[in-house]
Amino acid sequence: MTIGQASQPDCVGRDFSLAAPIVYAAVDGIADRMQAITLEDPAGPVKLAIRDDPPAPGGFPYFRHFTADRLVECPFTLRYTAVVQPPGGRNGPPFGIRAVGGGLAGAGSGFLLVPGLDRPVAASIHWDLTGLEGNVSAASTFGDGDFAFRGPIAGLMQGWYIAGPVGRFPQGEPRPGGLHAYWLGKPVFDAPRDMAWTASAYAYLKQYFGYLEQPEYRVFMRFLEQAPFGGATALDNSFMLSRGPLKPDEPPLAPRSTLFHEMIHQWVGGIDAPQGVSSWFSEGLTTYYEYILPFRGGFVGLEAYRDGVNKLARDYFINPARGMSAADITRIGFGDDRIRHMPYQRGAFYFADLDSRIRARTRGKSKLEDLLFRLFRDRQSGRTIDHRYWTDAVSQILGDDEGERFERIILNGEDMAAPASDGFGPCLEAIATEFETGGKPRPGYVWKIRDGIGPTDCQNW
Repeated sequence: MTIGQASQPDCVGRDFSLAAPIVYAAVDGIADRMQAITLEDPAGPVKLAIRDDPPAPGGFPYFRHFTADRLVECPFTLRYTAVVQPPGGRNGPPFGIRAVGGGLAGAGSGFLLVPGLDRPVAASIHWDLTGLEGNVSAASTFGDGDFAFRGPIAGLMQGWYIAGPVGRFPQGEPRPGGLHAYWLGKPVFDAPRDMAWTASAYAYLKQYFGYLEQPEYRVFMRFLEQAPFGGATALDNSFMLSRGPLKPDEPPLAPRSTLFHEMIHQWVGGIDAPQGVSSWFSEGLTTYYEYILPFRGGFVGLEAYRDGVNKLARDYFINPARGMSAADITRIGFGDDRIRHMPYQRGAFYFADLDSRIRARTRGKSKLEDLLFRLFRDRQSGRTIDHRYWTDAVSQILGDDEGERFERIILNGEDMAAPASDGFGPCLEAIATEFETGGKPRPGYVWKIRDGIGPTDCQNW
């Protein structure tokens, strides 16, 4: 890949550095796999001094910095080779660039060494696919094949990239709009069929949320033979599904709940908070919607909806991190997947419980989404959305103690032992039960379908 700047920032008279992740979300050794790094400007070669950030706990990103020994003039030329992530190592999100199916796929954070330019640039990106065999092509979060990019150059790290004999949906020449999917390796399900389903789910989500105008979305998939297999992770307007062979008795079907989850991220977005701690919102709210929206949209039936809620409940009530604070969970991070997913589960139950409490307090005149959709619009207009915004907004509806409640449950990890029975709508009700884990019983709840009620009575509560 060649990055050619179409308009040059003025970098004369200022210090200059390059940066690459040492670790990025549990992908180890990215900067170590960057070789033969050379930097040259009109005055000649530039020597680079290396400085590493202190390691970040929990597998979260930290960087290696390459600092020029003199002022750098524009235009400059940076050349290096990035070696693909080898098989083996710990599992985590699929940011590493992996060889698969005669090509490669991964995130920009897995192979890009970027200049520390803080001002936007206009760049042109060209793929050189020499050496790849077969009917090869390339795509990224930013477009099919070669593309133009405008913004801070580090933004290129926040995209997915794929190149090689790429499978595509829909087939034929790329056309603007809608959902596009790309994959490498041997799919373990019928990729065109399941991507057609995903396109219909995306169209539903776009209509449901409405506040974003996003005509185009890209799904990237890589089917690996050797671990780490990864999982699914969303970036702007796109996500990557990375997985291995089918497990015993696993049906050859795309993980549809996961597909919903990753696409929902586009609308849920994030909240301003320390790294990792913000997961209660970005992942918790997305997980909440992951279960209720497929049911509301008619993509799953009532029984499947109940089963999904009960899977979420079991995962929550047996999770060893139920009493852990958000900060402690972040410190463990990618070191333990069960603990890392506690904010997903805790957040989902917090939002389900909050919806029930808002409806009860307002006697059905308001619901959680009235608050959420206002937040989404405020964030879209440029307003800072942080914990203070959230607690102020919830307190206006439910009273002044909501800030304290938020801190107890979300930040400090106080166990939410009995979420609202009707938090997942009027079709379901909670009943007390016990889960067995590690040979010991754990009290919790499961949800059952209320007697005498059908799905059409509660799909759109």
